[in-house]
Amino acid sequence: MGPTAHRPVIPLGRAALRAVAVRVAALLASGLGAAPLPVAAEPEAPPPLPDRGIFADLDSRVRISPPSWVGPPTALLLDRSTGLRWLLQGSTPVGTAGAGVVAPTVEVPSLAGLDADGDGLPDPVDLLIGARKTALDGAPYRGGYRSLTFPGGDVPRTEGVCTDVVIRAARNAGLDLQVLLHRDIRHRPRAYPWIARPDPNIDQRRVRTLLPYLLAAWSSRSTDPRFDPGDWLPGDVVLMDTLRGPEPDHIGVISDRLAPSGLPGVINSWTDGYVTAEMDLLPSIRVTHRFRVPGKLTAAPATARGAEGVLDRAGWTVPADSRQLLLVVAAHVGSPAGELRRYARRTREQPWEQVGQVVPVELGRSGLGLGRGLLPALPWRGPVKREGDGRSPAGVFRLGPAFGKGRPPAGGSWPWERVGPRDCWVDDPASPAYNQRARWPPPPARPPWSSAEVLARQDGLYEPALVVCHNDAPVVPGAGSAIFLHVSAGPTTPTDGCTALPRRDLLTLLGWLDPRASPVLVQTVGVVF
Repeated sequence: MGPTAHRPVIPLGRAALRAVAVRVAALLASGLGAAPLPVAAEPEAPPPLPDRGIFADLDSRVRISPPSWVGPPTALLLDRSTGLRWLLQGSTPVGTAGAGVVAPTVEVPSLAGLDADGDGLPDPVDLLIGARKTALDGAPYRGGYRSLTFPGGDVPRTEGVCTDVVIRAARNAGLDLQVLLHRDIRHRPRAYPWIARPDPNIDQRRVRTLLPYLLAAWSSRSTDPRFDPGDWLPGDVVLMDTLRGPEPDHIGVISDRLAPSGLPGVINSWTDGYVTAEMDLLPSIRVTHRFRVPGKLTAAPATARGAEGVLDRAGWTVPADSRQLLLVVAAHVGSPAGELRRYARRTREQPWEQVGQVVPVELGRSGLGLGRGLLPALPWRGPVKREGDGRSPAGVFRLGPAFGKGRPPAGGSWPWERVGPRDCWVDDPASPAYNQRARWPPPPARPPWSSAEVLARQDGLYEPALVVCHNDAPVVPGAGSAIFLHVSAGPTTPTDGCTALPRRDLLTLLGWLDPRASPVLVQTVGVVF
């Protein structure tokens, strides 16, 4: 962890030694059996362009590769200024594409907005390269207060703590955390109540002090590496709790290699007695926060932006009479999470304009599978939706009525149906009522189905819910049933095949939907520029 006292401290005292002992004890208790092991080297390729960052003498030794665990790319980004094709996972570049990689391609004149230092390397890749160079440098862990220059201050490269790894990696991409943090401390002093007087010699070298800045300026991601492994991308910065305290005390950078556990390695400076290295930390150390370097591509052509760009790359269309669009995109086909955007247009000739904010959603536990909606033959690279597969349907769908146990939300015009304890949705493929709303017969009569989804749920997930018209024209047994937009059970709790979002956002959506606008839902793998 970084220096903890807000004053010059050089030697390790008894408290610090006890902290190290607790950290090692936590590792032993976790079942790792010993201190973290460095990850074995794997064949990789050198960076495709010269780097403008730290430790130039190590540039020729750096090796990077696209992460093997994320699956096919969402799209390819062709940078005309360099001729390089970058693999996109969601909107994040993760490596260059070989000649045999096929995916929807977006041509841009440059990486403007994603290349802080202008070296032609996108910031996430540039940050990874910087982290790789810190591991090659292998500086021993050594804490203590140092007087630094400003800006661009750094301790001697022959030493450092965990925060120095991230500071150096970010600086390799053209992001000076020393400057950025102290600018934020001046602008938002209430976010740093423990700092009486800012000190650019030490503040950025504390995990605790970096956290408010990262929360405000970088993109927060899920903290469970098993929830959506494909979203754990090289260059992500992770904060960790090694001492089982109320706050994170350690920080590192996600690698582009898998560790022996099958999870990505973490490039970090572990503690006293270690050198900066790549380690297998994720199975045994709790991640409290994960962040992705900020930046959005600003050079994408107009035709590639927004809903039109997503639909064009997917090869999909929406009905001409639709003037409202719900667009859900996932970063990859197996992702249990995505983002929902609302769009509107006045006429079919006008472009789609985004309405409101981006809303995080939970998808099926197995990601997306091609469903049965308005367009029967959609281009799709992935599995097909089946009953019980845990996949949310991909495709273009009309929307049915909303429902709940109480009255409809105030202010909306969308059709509403009140449900009671006998109302259900049949999910038995052998039943004639499959994928239809029905009512349980009063006892002792038995229903003509073996299973059905209760609509008046007690857990609040259907308060309210909105029917997605999937597999209904005609109904095909086994192709999936009971698909709704409903209330989320939590940001890392996937569904059984529906799409879930926070209740307040679902209520906003229901108040916005207009039956006269013939709204549709589109769910796909994509990236919104």
